Amino acid sequence: EDNRNVVTSNIDDIDEKDDDTNGIDRPVTLLERARIISYRIAMSASALSLCVLAVDDIGFLEGTGANIDQLVAQSSNALPILAGGTLSLCPVPRNKIVEVGTTSLGLAAIGSGFVSNVGDIQQLTGSIPWSLSILALMTVSIREIYYFGVEYKQECIITLLTLALMFDHNNHVPFTFPLCALGMSILAAGKLFEPCEEDLVPSNSEFLAK
Repeated sequence: EDNRNVVTSNIDDIDEKDDDTNGIDRPVTLLERARIISYRIAMSASALSLCVLAVDDIGFLEGTGANIDQLVAQSSNALPILAGGTLSLCPVPRNKIVEVGTTSLGLAAIGSGFVSNVGDIQQLTGSIPWSLSILALMTVSIREIYYFGVEYKQECIITLLTLALMFDHNNHVPFTFPLCALGMSILAAGKLFEPCEEDLVPSNSEFLAK
């Protein structure tokens, strides 16, 4: 009987591991669905902020008389909060180190974003909020590749490469902002077509592979 219990326990462990790679065979709970939808909304908001910064970076509206300086400043200040929120909300593998690491980085980005918007503190924080937002978005891109496979998330390669060149907000490689904004926008738009359960466990994008 003891041996039978050991075998049953081992089978349960295998099933739990398979659950992390072959999708889930249960309904998505209301809380999980709310988290995933919030994750996708935060990702879209991050992409929108990057688009605003990209428009300013390439001088797309120069000569038109349009003044978006205030919108650019708001987008720059909001990005750490949005990027941190995106990372904090995204489902991650059931691993304590990964869970603690992603949550800590996400909350750090959110906190730095709020703190940097408080008067004189903005000068003290310097580029920390921006750097944390870049790290948060890079982590999100890596997470998407891990969950869905690089063949279905090629836009994440673009975001990873460009984000790595954007740590210095005031001295970055030309055209990194537009390329990064494009990659994040494609990623956010693609999430509209993915079932919620695809975001819960690594599935190599079973939906898109059909």
